[in-house]
Amino acid sequence: MPELNFKITNLNCEACIKITTKALSAIPTVTQASVDLATGQARVTSTEIIDPQTVVTTLKTKDFEVEL
Repeated sequence: MPELNFKITNLNCEACIKITTKALSAIPTVTQASVDLATGQARVTSTEIIDPQTVVTTLKTKDFEVEL
């Protein structure tokens, strides 16, 4: 399964983890999403290749910034 790894730059609490994980999990074809608060590293696994811009757009709607 394709994976996409990236960094979310403005995470600062457990609520941020829940919000970002939920948003990433809602992307069609995503089967798993994980976000690490300490490092800001995030990973999504999908049944298809994910367009990185989809991740950026999804998280921007929740006021988070992404470094690919």
